[in-house]
Amino acid sequence: MGKLRPLFILTFLCLFLSTAAHAAYLVEWAGDRFMLGPNDGLSQMMPFKAMLYEQYTSGEFFYSPFFGLGSGTYSGLSYYFSTSIFFALTINFFFIFELLGVITEPDILFWAHAAVFINIVKLTLVLIVSYLVFRYMKFQPVPAFLGASIYGLSSMYFRHAVYWEFFADAYLWLPLLIFGIEKILREQRPGWFIAAVAIAMIDSFYFAYINLLLAGIYILFRLFLPLAAIEIKRGKAVILFLISGLFGAGISAVSFIPAVHAFLHNHRPDYVHDIEWIRFHDNILFTSSYVILPAAFIGLAFALPLYRDRRFRFFVSVSLACVLLHYSPQVASVFNGFSAPQYRWEFFLSFVSGGAVAAGVSNLALLKIKDISKAGVLALIVYGLFALGDERLEIHPLLIGSIALISVFILMLYTVAVKRKSKIGEAAVALFMALLFTAAAYQFIVAVAREGVTIQFPLFLGVLGSALLMFILLVRAVEKDSKSWEAVVFIVITLLVLANGFQYVNLIKGGKTERVTEEYMTGRNYDDPEINRLLEQIEERETFPFYRIDWMEGRRNNTPIVEGFFGLSAYSSILNEELLFFYLHELEIDMARESVSRYATLGKRANLHSLLLGNYVILPHGDENVPAGFERVLESENFIVYENQWSLPFIRPATAAYSEESLAGEPVLRREHAMLSGVVLKNPDEQGVLPPVPEELEFEAAGVEATYENGLLEVTGENGGIDVQLIDTVPAESDLYISFNLVNLAESEGFALTVNSYRTLRKPNDSIYKTFVDDLTIRVPADDIIRIRVPEGTYKLSELAVYEESYEVLRTEAAEAKGSNRFEWSGSRIKAEYLNATDDQFIVLPVPYEVGWTAKINDEKVEVLEANYAFIALPASPGMNEIELTYRPPHFWKSLLLSLLSLLGAALYLFMRRKI
Repeated sequence: MGKLRPLFILTFLCLFLSTAAHAAYLVEWAGDRFMLGPNDGLSQMMPFKAMLYEQYTSGEFFYSPFFGLGSGTYSGLSYYFSTSIFFALTINFFFIFELLGVITEPDILFWAHAAVFINIVKLTLVLIVSYLVFRYMKFQPVPAFLGASIYGLSSMYFRHAVYWEFFADAYLWLPLLIFGIEKILREQRPGWFIAAVAIAMIDSFYFAYINLLLAGIYILFRLFLPLAAIEIKRGKAVILFLISGLFGAGISAVSFIPAVHAFLHNHRPDYVHDIEWIRFHDNILFTSSYVILPAAFIGLAFALPLYRDRRFRFFVSVSLACVLLHYSPQVASVFNGFSAPQYRWEFFLSFVSGGAVAAGVSNLALLKIKDISKAGVLALIVYGLFALGDERLEIHPLLIGSIALISVFILMLYTVAVKRKSKIGEAAVALFMALLFTAAAYQFIVAVAREGVTIQFPLFLGVLGSALLMFILLVRAVEKDSKSWEAVVFIVITLLVLANGFQYVNLIKGGKTERVTEEYMTGRNYDDPEINRLLEQIEERETFPFYRIDWMEGRRNNTPIVEGFFGLSAYSSILNEELLFFYLHELEIDMARESVSRYATLGKRANLHSLLLGNYVILPHGDENVPAGFERVLESENFIVYENQWSLPFIRPATAAYSEESLAGEPVLRREHAMLSGVVLKNPDEQGVLPPVPEELEFEAAGVEATYENGLLEVTGENGGIDVQLIDTVPAESDLYISFNLVNLAESEGFALTVNSYRTLRKPNDSIYKTFVDDLTIRVPADDIIRIRVPEGTYKLSELAVYEESYEVLRTEAAEAKGSNRFEWSGSRIKAEYLNATDDQFIVLPVPYEVGWTAKINDEKVEVLEANYAFIALPASPGMNEIELTYRPPHFWKSLLLSLLSLLGAALYLFMRRKI
């Protein structure tokens, strides 16, 4: 028991520190406000956690029909939580509590309440692990704890935890990787490195990429800057890293390979904008939302005698290199997979700066008072330069200069006082610090009380004051030859204050997480009770075993997961590439809002609703965009439910097959007709006779508050555009499909596009979320005039074409439908029956095509065909077809075998090394 006592004390201290660091959000939680971002936190993190918990605890690990139109979750959500080790432990913890009856099955609101406590536990583990790593590097307990605190309490941890909770997991695995590296370099023992690589790559392929790049940087510096007296030779170290890294990667294969397959089969437009090599995009000493270098690091970095210690030289060198990398958007792009620059790797800078401070505090005996005084003056100059060079601080240069001069004077006065054992210097310092912190507090209160007032000045004063007091305490520590307890305690307290201040200023207020309340999450903007009652009524009246509902709360594409229905929308950084191309290119389906990583609705196009079993649409009162063939069946105070009267069966037979190539360049309406009358395949053995080409309607186009010539539209009014006047009148029961290419020539202006009563939003050209798909097809009810409206500006508007859709093909197919609804869809398994009495060639299902589906008909394996651009078809057999479809992640069994072989090989490798 005595041996475990230090671990218990460490755990208690880390838990206490982590809890104190979350004080801002514990106060929020007490007021039913949550540690969640209002955007991705509510739209992705909570729905995915609730869905995966329900899946995993029911024995389903691979697929969910609730995720969009249906998708593999093991590989598709590997970017998030599906393979997260910490989330898996969380699930097991809560599931045990559920089995014991302590809690009910966790829903989204439960996960919101639990968020702050989950992050407290996670940060506690981060502090423990990083402390133990620093202790392995021969730091004494106090400096090791200080280094761990600087790492764990960095602003990026809280930013990640609030906005993208799974990002914060990387804080756990980076110290393990560094520990594995040190074990190889110091002891030639690769076991920990193998385990760390495997854990990192299993947990998240995205942060495995980032962490392994960071590990490479660390190794590169370590090969040339040894930390121990005896270390392995460089060549041998490189070989050990390569061999053990390959074993670790092999062990992770069962998770990593399916995840990478999903990533490679996702569609995201290339980042087309220039990326600068160097840009001062934030202030790393004062106001950065990614990482703020601790004042202790800035001060100690100028204390030259400390460089006699090899650990200090190493950590300062790596830290300064990382500061340079931080200001390179090109480097940020590399860390984001050579895509748009994203600053997500800077937690490494917090770790190495923590190591530098730990090394500096460990060697205060090397310093004299004059060393600290010189370092303090130089550090204050650096703070002044960073303040003067940042226009965003909005602080007058004279004020900065005055504060800097006063600070230098106070430091000099204090140093003289210490030497002469006078109390004058200490009194002056106390007065100055009191004035400084009073001014900072006053400015902060005023800034918070008055909306729109910046808080950069109080941040400046607070950081500068903290830096100055830290230098003074270090002087006292050196003068008294103490163990620096005062300085260390003050630094940790400052970290706690800054961490909670960052949460309050940048996240609760700036990030608007204060809006994420229990009332909001159970209200009409997220999980609307009125909609839930309508969903219950739909379920009560519906006898069809499977149907999809077109409904979304605002811009939250994962509403179907939140409200528990089969929907037509999804939002995830990784989505099925085939479905995205189906929406963006093959069928040009407008989603009512342009954005990458999403799909939504079917453009109110009845053909697609029938093909994909989108049998219900929920619209607010007054919305005229009702798909053709839909009739009002339910109504509430604010919404109307419409039901499809031309629905088609889940299992549809087809004989005529058309190639995608034969339909390339054809109007999307002809492609819809081809999917209705037969099936579209990539390369069918026999080509059927294509449906007739829809007749292109004649029209005249004229500018309205705009000029329109040679495809150039210049809108001069607030909301102008063109009127497309049809030459011939179209019957009222028909719809119009209008296709065109529209490009806004303004670089950074998004805009709303309306076509009659239909409205959609388009991203600015410089947005990293723009699809750059400008070919649009909009469906509107029949009208003699099609009114295209955009805001004032200049646009390219070309390739105008208008087609009439009478729905003759759909009506015929609905009336003569001979498919089957005898099926059961349970997660990753579909069982169905179809009696093929007319010798049809194919069976078509509204299930998205993914690599990983296998099929049997009458117990014989058959090929799963990619049909209708993004869905599944099977070759039909005469007579009864007993169908069984099973989904497993791409290359799952091969990956599992590779993982097992690698695990066995690693065990043998480590065993053989012990014999050497």
